[in-house]
Amino acid sequence: MARRRRPVSLGTYCILIITALTIGLGAWVFPRIAGDIDDIKIDTAALISALVSTPQPGATPVAMSQNSEMTFEPLPTPSLPPQSKTVTITAGGQIWLDSTLRRSGLQDGQYYNYDDIFTAITPYMNRSDITMVTLESTVSQSGSYDQYLAPAAILNSLKSAGVDIINLATERIFDYGMDGLANTRASAEQLGFSVTGAHRSADEQWLPLTFEVNGIKVAILSYTYGYSNTGGSRGNKDQRAIAVNIMDAETIRNDVRSARGRGANLVIVNLHWGKQGNTRPNTDQTQLVNAIIDCGLDAIIGTHPYTVHDMEKRNVNCVDGVNRDVFIAYSLGNLLTNVRDNAQQIIGNLLTLQFTLENGADSVRLTDAYYLPTWQMRWETDKYYFRILPAGTETKPAEMTDTIYRNMRRAYEESIKKLGDEPARHIAE
Repeated sequence: MARRRRPVSLGTYCILIITALTIGLGAWVFPRIAGDIDDIKIDTAALISALVSTPQPGATPVAMSQNSEMTFEPLPTPSLPPQSKTVTITAGGQIWLDSTLRRSGLQDGQYYNYDDIFTAITPYMNRSDITMVTLESTVSQSGSYDQYLAPAAILNSLKSAGVDIINLATERIFDYGMDGLANTRASAEQLGFSVTGAHRSADEQWLPLTFEVNGIKVAILSYTYGYSNTGGSRGNKDQRAIAVNIMDAETIRNDVRSARGRGANLVIVNLHWGKQGNTRPNTDQTQLVNAIIDCGLDAIIGTHPYTVHDMEKRNVNCVDGVNRDVFIAYSLGNLLTNVRDNAQQIIGNLLTLQFTLENGADSVRLTDAYYLPTWQMRWETDKYYFRILPAGTETKPAEMTDTIYRNMRRAYEESIKKLGDEPARHIAE
């Protein structure tokens, strides 16, 4: 028997009609909201990349534009704090060209050259950031030379040997008046030297030598005990007051404070003092040191006595609130002279001091000190010749006799015994 078909109910017709209306309305409204469906594009690769990629730690996501890949911009690497800075300064003793030494550099009777004198110590002069010597001779490009007026060629040789600073604060700088001082300073500056201790004007006197090396600001202050009898009679009173600074505790203290106020991280004081022939500092010297030791200077370097004196290092609470190790070299002796009454006048001292400026500090600290004993070799053929040697050399120069070599070695050993390795250590060749 055939199954009778069940009639469609009214409710079913209603559901079908509502469904049809909903589909039709959606088909009419959606394009008006989203635009033409053909314009809708999905970047599948970018979507997958964004879903599966993991940002690196500390990375900042960059907004993704249409048709572009997701990228990440690394944060800047934090900068490391600046490292500490160091400067090394080598100082030699005094140089004085008497007539014998002057004639040693005369070449073919026509011009002067003193290069050979310094060749053996040039490596030691060159290895520091700054090298300084004290010149007790006034120089001239030409003229009638004598015991204290030397050819300017000595400056050329010092430049070739690695010297950077010429200290002119000696009792002899005014022996030829203001003209002699000005000519000496100008000759040095023309060769690129920095000059300390001789002033052509009040402006130069009150603005001492300052410079920056390795990011450290250095000030060099220079003084002498007075003028020679000859220099004391030259010029007028005002010129002599300007030409060179005379040692005085209050003056030095004020000058050091002024240098610190202008931003100096390192202050070195040169003192031309003491009595020639003395082998140790006298009472006047030690009293002056005691009067200025806490004013904020870092080192005192002495010349004039013709012999090497003791060195010391003092830990000082200074008036600017800084605790410093202050280095004192009472006398570096002769670097180059013809004074040779005894071996102590022939042996000298090249002193090297290292200072370090720590991060955030305004003042350096002493971090190393060492010295090289030197010997002024002299020999004669057609005239006298000179050469400065490391006194500890184990190689006897061809021009040196066995007796002089033994004398040099003995003087070297005695110098090491006297100075020891504190506060500065000795170095050999």
